[in-house]
Amino acid sequence: MKFVAYATVASLCLISTPALAQELLVARMLTQVCLPYATRAQSFEKSVRAARDLEFRRPAGSNTPLDDWASEIDLISRDGEWRIRIEEGTLEQGDSSVYAASCTISSRHASVRELADLGRRAFGDPARWSTSPDDRLRWERRTPRPEEYRLSVEVAAPADRLPTMTITGFYY
Repeated sequence: MKFVAYATVASLCLISTPALAQELLVARMLTQVCLPYATRAQSFEKSVRAARDLEFRRPAGSNTPLDDWASEIDLISRDGEWRIRIEEGTLEQGDSSVYAASCTISSRHASVRELADLGRRAFGDPARWSTSPDDRLRWERRTPRPEEYRLSVEVAAPADRLPTMTITGFYY
């Protein structure tokens, strides 16, 4: 009887370990790469280094060196499951230009529902984040000066690509 109980516990641990490892990786992508980059707490170069510390690399076929003024990069996890896209630049919003720093994560195995669940767990604190009842896949960081700085998170399912979670900092 003890053997059966130990075997059951061991099998549950083996089953949940890869899922737990994936959740930890996603949490580290958000806290060590995406959020610090979008909030400008770390530079493009430091964010790329942080992703490489998590064992992300450039996809196969991307062997050209980055130029000194690169403003976007795609990285893939060692196991090929997760992708990170780090980019910065100026966007047009209405009649004005805004500087934006964004970090997008996606996976071949993460659905929109799974990314939305991740977003609710990570950004569901109503004291810090707001969401519209009409759009449950988008969160806005509550900031003291929204006319100067805005941080948003959006889960999307583009028709021809993988579902994504994009964290973007807008600086006016």
